[in-house]
Amino acid sequence: MRKFTLVWDLPTRLFHWCLVFAVFYSWLSIEVLENMQHHFYSGYVVLTLLLFRLVWGFVGSHHSRFKSFIFSPSVLLSYSRNITAKSAKRYLGHNPLGGVSVIIMIGVLLAQAMLGLFSSDDYFFGPLSGLISAESIARISELHSLNSNAVLAIIGLHVLAIIYYKLIKSEPLTSAMLTGNKEIHESDTMPSSKIASRLLSLVVIILCVTLVYYLATAFLYMVPVSTESYY
Repeated sequence: MRKFTLVWDLPTRLFHWCLVFAVFYSWLSIEVLENMQHHFYSGYVVLTLLLFRLVWGFVGSHHSRFKSFIFSPSVLLSYSRNITAKSAKRYLGHNPLGGVSVIIMIGVLLAQAMLGLFSSDDYFFGPLSGLISAESIARISELHSLNSNAVLAIIGLHVLAIIYYKLIKSEPLTSAMLTGNKEIHESDTMPSSKIASRLLSLVVIILCVTLVYYLATAFLYMVPVSTESYY
């Protein structure tokens, strides 16, 4: 009889899917809708979610914590060499390569969101753009644009990895992130079953929302005013 265990707690799953939609809308708002105001709003959501995930990586349930999926270089190299082998070690949470991808994803998206706070398209200015010079705004705006390519690249690799694990290794990563449950194998090492408090996650998200709201509004009086017409 197949047995399952809860791997991904509810806050982690909500974070994941909210981030998917927020990042998608960030792309849609600027590339299709050409609505910079909505682009800023979605960017604030992305930043809030990432800040939450950074905190949750230390106080969340076992598999959500960074210490559970940050491995030594030797373990990472060993797993990479044997990834296609049937004898490759299985991980209930993120495997070594998956852990690296999570850290890179968070880093790239966090950089993109932070750069956006200081960026401008000559019509709209980020809420922190008034804190730096016009030359710095231009450079950061260019970096924001260039980094969007890194965001698309890491998302593409993430999707390919999901497809690979589903078709080749028969691991339904997507459904596990929907339900939180993964099938238990005999070789699996079971961690503590203690699940992080949902009340704690609510406190963390409220603090993150408060911080992002402050960043988005506290320095608006310093934001440059465009001399060009948007229409």
